[in-house]
Amino acid sequence: MPVRALHTQPASAQQSVTGTATPIRAGTVVRPDTVAIGDSFTLRVTIEVPATATIEWPSITDTAATVSMRAAPRVSVESRGPVRRETADYVLAAWNIGSLPIGLPDVSVRLPDGVTAVPLTDARIVVQTVLPADTSLHVPKPARELFMRPVPWWELWWPVAALAGAFALLWWFLRRRRRRRVAAVARPPVDVFVRAMQDFERLHRLALVDVGERGRAVALAVEVMRTYMAARIPSAVLSLTSTELAHAVRDDVRIPHDRVATLLFEADQIKFAHESITTAHADALQHEARAIVEAVEAAEQARRQAVQEAAREAEQHRAAERRAEEDRARRASRRPKAGAS
Repeated sequence: MPVRALHTQPASAQQSVTGTATPIRAGTVVRPDTVAIGDSFTLRVTIEVPATATIEWPSITDTAATVSMRAAPRVSVESRGPVRRETADYVLAAWNIGSLPIGLPDVSVRLPDGVTAVPLTDARIVVQTVLPADTSLHVPKPARELFMRPVPWWELWWPVAALAGAFALLWWFLRRRRRRRVAAVARPPVDVFVRAMQDFERLHRLALVDVGERGRAVALAVEVMRTYMAARIPSAVLSLTSTELAHAVRDDVRIPHDRVATLLFEADQIKFAHESITTAHADALQHEARAIVEAVEAAEQARRQAVQEAAREAEQHRAAERRAEEDRARRASRRPKAGAS
C-alpha cells in the first residue's frame, strides 16, 4: 500500500508508503520549532489509512534520550468513508542544544495483508542555549536604584506628635496626682465629734421612725455612738459585743456607764429579740445616743482643758525655776572673790 504525504502546514515533515491499493499518507508538525532546554513543545503526527487498518502509536521509552515525553499522546480520529485519519499530539521536552532529531519510533499500521511501518525520522526540533555568547566576557549591568516613594508630611511627623501627646498625657496625670495629694494633705481631718453630729443629723433627716423603721433608726443611732466611742477610746473597738464593750470602758471616767449599759441593752432587745417599740420610745433612744456622745465629748474637752492647764502650770513653774536659777547665778557672779581688796 502506498503512503502519500498529507497536505500539512509549512515546516512539517511529510512522507508516504506505497505498495497498497489505498495509499497511506503521513505528516508531522512541530510547534514551536525552536525552544529552550526543558521547555515543552508539541509534535503532531497525522496518518491517513484505510478504514480497515489499525494504528499502533509508539512512545519514547529511553529515559536517557535527548528528547523525552511529558505525557502520553492524545489521539483523535476522523472517519472519511473508506479512509480514516488519526492525529496524535505528543508533548515533549528536549535536553540538549542544537538541531535534534526527535527520535520517535516508527508508527505500525496493521492491515489485513500485513503490517506496514511508517517512519518519523524527519521530525526535528531546534533547541537554543540560554547562556550568552561569551560568558567569560559578559559584564552584568549595574543594579538600578530603587524608586523613592514620596512620603507625605504626616508620615514624617506623626511619631513626633505621638511622643508629644504621650508626654502631655504623662504631665497631666502627674499634675492631677500631685493636686490630689496636696489637697489631701491640706484638707484637715474631720473631728470625730463633728462627724458623729453630722451622722446624727443625716439620720434625723432620713426620718426612719416616720416610715415605720423604728428598730432600724435605733440601731443606726447606736452604731453612730459606738463609732464615736471607738475613735475616742482605743479599747472600745466595734467588734465587741455590748457586754464586752461595757467591760472594756468600765475604768474610763468620761463614760456615763449606766446610761450606756441601758441604751445598749435596749438596742440589743430590739435588734436580736425583735422587741416592739413605739415611735416616742425610738425617738427617745436616738436622743439618748446623741446625748451620750455629747456628754462624752464634754468630758473629753474638760480632760483636755485640764491637761492643758496642768501643762501650762508646769511650764510656768519650770520658767519660774529657770528665772530663780538665773538670778542666783547672777548674784553669785557679783560677789567679790576671796583675797580681793
